[in-house]
Amino acid sequence: MKFSFKSLLVLAAFAPFALASCSEKTQENAEATAESAANDAAANTEAAGDAVENATDNAAAEVKEETAPTAGDTAVVRNQPAAGAVEETPVKQ
Repeated sequence: MKFSFKSLLVLAAFAPFALASCSEKTQENAEATAESAANDAAANTEAAGDAVENATDNAAAEVKEETAPTAGDTAVVRNQPAAGAVEETPVKQ
């Protein structure tokens, strides 16, 4: 498709009007939308970080609770073969 020189001049003459046709209100709305999106992203990132921190704290508390010694823990581990079932308990000193 060929463009004549006159067509290019007409296009060049109306291009600034077409580019400047965005109203100031539209530009303000676009800026507000971008700022709102940035604030939302920051809030979501912070909420996700808090959720990860809480989950980590809960998991650590569960592990600590499960691995805490209880009153019945008296097993002694010795690296020696057993001849059968071992049903001895260590003598308290």
